[in-house]
Amino acid sequence: MSAVEFGTEAARTLPAGSELVSIRWRFRDAELEVSGRGAVRVTPPDSLRVDVRGPLSFGRGTLVLSGPTAWADPESLVRQVLPSRFLIWAMLGVVQGPDSAERFERGGKGARRFLRVVEAGAVVTTFELRGDALAGVVRMRGGRIAGRLALVRDGGGRVVHATAEDLERNARLEFDIDNRKPTGAFPVEVWRRP
Repeated sequence: MSAVEFGTEAARTLPAGSELVSIRWRFRDAELEVSGRGAVRVTPPDSLRVDVRGPLSFGRGTLVLSGPTAWADPESLVRQVLPSRFLIWAMLGVVQGPDSAERFERGGKGARRFLRVVEAGAVVTTFELRGDALAGVVRMRGGRIAGRLALVRDGGGRVVHATAEDLERNARLEFDIDNRKPTGAFPVEVWRRP
């Protein structure tokens, strides 16, 4: 499977247009357990902004992914809580390949299909699709499960809950999606670093 074919398959999971997603989130690892609320602004095909807030000692954090560029504020806190860029997209039900793909593979038949991304260092990320909807993700490193993502969808097929587990760091991030509403284009300032 070529990168272009992978991109075509992945594009089927994108929302039809820009949207604002309201979330409740929970994160825990060996050192920290925190939760809060947030908003995700999505503009297909490749831009999203996650703004999260937590209890007073946690504060606020922002992550922006726009094409190949990314920034976070505060960077250390966002890096600790939010997973890699492809996994943030996957938590919203969107397939985006990891940045360092060496090859792409396709498997399965009918309604249950798989897209695989193979990276250097024996890292394999498998996206499970049911029809054109992302059902889950498993990331393997050296033949062992390094992480996984499970999605819960409502009767209309929209993601309402996502659980991402990083087994290498013993970390877990959950999103409960409270609301998704279509929007017009977001102002250009949304994507700029302050």
